[in-house]
Amino acid sequence: MKNQDFDMDTYVKQRITEIADADERGFAKEILLKGLLPAFQSMKERYQELEDRVKREVELESSRFAVMTMPVRRRNYDSTNRTWFPVCEQDVLEDGFPYKRIYFRGNEKEKKAFEKKQYLTATDASGKEHRVGIRRAEDYRKEVEALYHIFLYNRITWSTVNTGDLDRFYEIYPMEETESMADWNISYGEWEDRVCDDYIALWNIEKFYFHCMKFMVPCLDGKYYEHELNLEDYDADSSYMVESNEDILSVRYEKDKIIMTSTKETFENWRAYRFGSRIDLDSYGYHHNILGNRKKERFADYLAKRYGQGIHSKTELFRIVEGLDAGQYIKMAGCRIREQEQEGSFAADMNWFIREEVFPMETRRILELQFVRQADEGKREYYAEDMLRYVISQVQLFLDEYKCVGVLT
Repeated sequence: MKNQDFDMDTYVKQRITEIADADERGFAKEILLKGLLPAFQSMKERYQELEDRVKREVELESSRFAVMTMPVRRRNYDSTNRTWFPVCEQDVLEDGFPYKRIYFRGNEKEKKAFEKKQYLTATDASGKEHRVGIRRAEDYRKEVEALYHIFLYNRITWSTVNTGDLDRFYEIYPMEETESMADWNISYGEWEDRVCDDYIALWNIEKFYFHCMKFMVPCLDGKYYEHELNLEDYDADSSYMVESNEDILSVRYEKDKIIMTSTKETFENWRAYRFGSRIDLDSYGYHHNILGNRKKERFADYLAKRYGQGIHSKTELFRIVEGLDAGQYIKMAGCRIREQEQEGSFAADMNWFIREEVFPMETRRILELQFVRQADEGKREYYAEDMLRYVISQVQLFLDEYKCVGVLT
């Protein structure tokens, strides 16, 4: 049907009231309400089942393995919330790190100015002053890079992880030997209102270990064994990947299980990744904005993914950008080809670990994507810049002949 909001039940009942003759109206009610409407509803349900079945057959992998991140204060981390997990597991250990993590709430210009600070001043419990340095939280970026290789190993198509929040974390470290700086009071000066002290990053990915549960029969050649991770034993609403190790030779997916080929007859402590599809924000302090890479599910995108369709027109480019669900922060206004990158443009820098060897970036022409900031009270304005970087990073994956940059007005 062209209009999915059309209400056949209301339409038929309304038209029946227009029949003047009472006998004819009663006869029409008997035929239409007891015959036509049930048949129409049955046909509608069957068409919906057919549509759902086709969608399942060409389901986008990226929708099942979406990654979401959120910053929280370290002391508010709730280990009983089984939908959010620390990006870096050491963040929640008792001994933690010999430095502090902070979250910086500012735009790109302010971030760069903050990073240029050579040191900050901290005061310990006795009143003695110390110098502390500033550096980016590179271990979060290492976790994202490791995740990319997990996708490759499991032969799942990579979709850009929105690292907007992860890129806002910094480490404040002592510039002199000390046992602990837990009780140090750090002065951030002009950046005091931009800094959230002692924060960590959470995401919807749980890492867990599994073991060989039964005696395995070797393959026909007698040299290899096939081990199964039975997904029916785990959360049915989640998706799973297996971490690579020297014992696993190959991985393949079948219905409700992952099969791993190995030379080992038994094993223990193999690690898997669970991507949760549900999120729980009922824990205290879990109130920050969530950045993710889940896309709008449209049938055209299913088919484009199925048949490997690329970007061949502005219309397709706009469709891909719209599907990234960044509309509450930015809206694409246009694009143009440039010979040189303009000052103040944003780079596609969220897939820094992907090497482009066939068409080096420095030899490509510039595709400038132009965006308008969507003013919305309650939305942190600096997220518009993060969403722009995310969008052009994802678009860059589709384009080998251009270097993508973005401008924001």
